[in-house]
Amino acid sequence: MGDILEINPSRLKSLLLDLVALKSYSSQEVEMADFLVDEFARFADKVEKQPVKDCGGNVIARIGPEGASPTYLFLAHMDTIELFEGWSRNPWGESEDDRIFGIGALDAKSSLAAMIEAARSLSDSQQELTGEVLLIAICDEEGFSRGSYEAVKGGKIEGIEMGVVGEPTQMNLMKGACGRLVFDVVVKGRAAIGTERRGINAVIEACKLTLWATRYTSNPKVEGSVAPLAIKSQEFIVTHPERCLVRIDRHYPRGARGDEKRKFVAYLKSAEEFTAETEIRLMERPTPFAEPFELLDDDPALRVLSQAYREVLGGEPKTGIYPTVSDANYLNQFGNVSVPILGPKGGNQHSRDEYALFSSVVDLARVYLAAASSAVLPKE
Repeated sequence: MGDILEINPSRLKSLLLDLVALKSYSSQEVEMADFLVDEFARFADKVEKQPVKDCGGNVIARIGPEGASPTYLFLAHMDTIELFEGWSRNPWGESEDDRIFGIGALDAKSSLAAMIEAARSLSDSQQELTGEVLLIAICDEEGFSRGSYEAVKGGKIEGIEMGVVGEPTQMNLMKGACGRLVFDVVVKGRAAIGTERRGINAVIEACKLTLWATRYTSNPKVEGSVAPLAIKSQEFIVTHPERCLVRIDRHYPRGARGDEKRKFVAYLKSAEEFTAETEIRLMERPTPFAEPFELLDDDPALRVLSQAYREVLGGEPKTGIYPTVSDANYLNQFGNVSVPILGPKGGNQHSRDEYALFSSVVDLARVYLAAASSAVLPKE
């Protein structure tokens, strides 16, 4: 492939800081999407913006002969969570030594920047591609995955044979991802004046149930995680609250025994020293819950990315299962497209002073480029 196919670290760093500087809270990605339309147009053969209801839309770029096989997919999300208090660094981008600070710097604007740089390098090389590179910046991944769901349902990933989804994996190669369920549990007590013992305080019972839920994974046979997300009541002044809502997150891996929803509900209903009644249902959302998946070791996308990793960085990549959900779940679940997940090193994901290690972003871009090149450039 010669020296033409190279990553430009200076250009990559400038782009990453530009992306971090743009506010792109989940479902509020319009400014970011518009920026990416212009950015993609500088090197792509075709660019489109796919509308997504109540979101900023997806931005899709194509490089190489349209419809050519194989098609290699780069996909990362452009949205971030909202800003927490307490940042000591500039949340809209700050560079110090090897660290790029900012909201979304690690999750997942560094992956997106690396994919853009890799795609641009392929385009700039002027080499004739025998396959097509598809680059998609996705909206709403941090919300309800409406972007990836719409990309699948709109036929935007049809024909994908290989590719990668960018998420912060600490440069570990993820062969799959956990699934996720979120339960809304209505705890029903009995109202009474706050000084009387005859009442059943729904908040107290909700706390008991929440602590019981967190013990679910203390069983060595139960993998994944349980995280309480909220406890909400009517907040009476001098009355025991009669109803309380508990929202509980359950992440679980592929191969969990039986029906995970049924098992977890049964566990909640077995709570000890719990005197209230409950009504348990899945949280309402505009898209389906993500199911877990895991690639086989001989999966083509996994083999290509693993080989690129070895060629670029030397040594064998550490593999695992991504502990939460990602856009890759929806590609697998609804689009029959299975791709691994790989992203940079960094820290403070979904927290204050989030940062990416820029040297790993450069390495990531080089691996992305090598993987795509092996798929869409002529064999020597």
